[in-house]
Amino acid sequence: MSTSVWPYDTFISPKPPIKRQDNIGSVTCFVASPFEPKNKWDDLFLLVQSAAKQVGNDVGILIECHRADNIASSGIIHPEIWEALRTKDIIVCDVSGQNGNVMLELGIASAWRRKEHVIILRDRSDDKPHLFDINPARHLEYEISFSGMQKLFDDLRKVFLDVLASIPFEDKHPVSVNLPFMASLTNGQDAPELHTEDITHRRMLPDCLEFGSPLIYRYSWMSLGDLTLRSLRVKAEMRLTLETENLPPFMGVMVRGQSYFANFGHFVFVREGKVYLHIREDDTGKSHDEALGTVDGFDMRSFNHFDISINDEKLMVKVNKFEDTINISDLPYVFSAGRVIFIAGHCRAGIRNIEVNEL
Repeated sequence: MSTSVWPYDTFISPKPPIKRQDNIGSVTCFVASPFEPKNKWDDLFLLVQSAAKQVGNDVGILIECHRADNIASSGIIHPEIWEALRTKDIIVCDVSGQNGNVMLELGIASAWRRKEHVIILRDRSDDKPHLFDINPARHLEYEISFSGMQKLFDDLRKVFLDVLASIPFEDKHPVSVNLPFMASLTNGQDAPELHTEDITHRRMLPDCLEFGSPLIYRYSWMSLGDLTLRSLRVKAEMRLTLETENLPPFMGVMVRGQSYFANFGHFVFVREGKVYLHIREDDTGKSHDEALGTVDGFDMRSFNHFDISINDEKLMVKVNKFEDTINISDLPYVFSAGRVIFIAGHCRAGIRNIEVNEL
């Protein structure tokens, strides 16, 4: 990490490695606000934390909130603030009173980050005028009252869900994908159309492409570029190559995926010999795993054949000799279109003989 007080020096320095003490699969949020009067801004920070915790509980992840006074440093803290603005998944800035430090941090965030990942808050009673340059960005205005804080809590929950849908799809992957797509991955030849967030999370084995990050679920997936499809058929063979102690591994295929989170797509997976469909229940992100059946003679370390099809009427599931069909009309929540995403949960997985066709 750069030690410079100038943000640009942080921007051009290499990103720091993921810390092993970080929570597995967690999402991080940096809150920029004034510090005085202390009671007001402490209460606001607690409200943001509470909204993040509620959303995290709904989608089954941890959202960790930080602000500048959480930074433990014996020297200047500027570089660590710049690094937070660069690396945290969600940035929340309260521009009430147009505090100079907050406005600088918002300016840096707006230059470095997608607008979907920056949330601007403003006290409606603020006598300072709206600033022209940030007016186009989405604001959440609130009132200092019981009902006003409750509304802000509800608004934050909705916005957090929107932001989560795009994490970690921050960078575009301009590799073109032609359909039908086919990749054997058995001859030592990788396929550039298959995207993983970090090159260290993939390698070619003699009989397959291995991918996944056993300890950090948010990096344990692979997508077919940025291709977005509605009606499609996906075939692939997958096997376990490395598992995590005390965490049951799972692997599967998501169609119409909005994010790597299981409840942001239609995710079919296998865990301990059973086939599951992860079902989203409503707009709040509530979801559950529904067991579809058992795969006879299932061996996680042998290649298992996935064949998943979806159209506007049916979701058809085949895993080895197991087959099931789900009526789309029976699902409580349906995604209209999205990415093809292969997921290795709590493990690394080998994959080969991928076929993707649009129906």
